[in-house]
Amino acid sequence: MSAEPLSPAEAGALLRRRREARGLSQEQVAAALGLRSANYLSYLETGKVNLARSKYLGPLAELLSLSAEDVQAVAPALRLSLSPAPDMPRALREAVEEYGDKFPELRDPGWQETLAGARFRGGGPETPEDWLDYYRFIRRYTKPRRDG
Repeated sequence: MSAEPLSPAEAGALLRRRREARGLSQEQVAAALGLRSANYLSYLETGKVNLARSKYLGPLAELLSLSAEDVQAVAPALRLSLSPAPDMPRALREAVEEYGDKFPELRDPGWQETLAGARFRGGGPETPEDWLDYYRFIRRYTKPRRDG
C-alpha cells in the first residue's frame, strides 16, 4: 500500500522549511540549480508548480539534504539515491545512514567532506559510533566545508 503524496502546497511548504533551515535564500538555491531567477523556486514553494513532477526534485533533495522520508512524502513512487559519496570511509557512510535522521547535518555534503577529510595521528574513528562522537565534538568548533 503506497502512501498518499503531499499536496503541491504541502510539498512546497516542506521545501521552504528545509531551505530556510539550511539558511539559504531562494536566490542562492536558484543559482545552485542553474536557474536564471528564483521565480520557479517560488512557484514550487507556494505549490503553483508541483514539486513531485519537477525535474528539479532530485537536485533539490541533494542540495537541501532532504531525507528519504521527505522525498517519499512528496513523490511516493520516486526512488532517489541520497546516499553519501562512495569515497567516504565505510564506517562514516554507516554513521550517516544510522544517525542521519537524528542528526540531519550528517547528510550535508559539506559536513561529509569535512569529516571524511579529517586526518588523525595514531588512528581515527573506526565505527559508526566513533564517527558520531567525533562529529558531535567538532561541530561545536568548526563549520562544514563549502565549495568556492
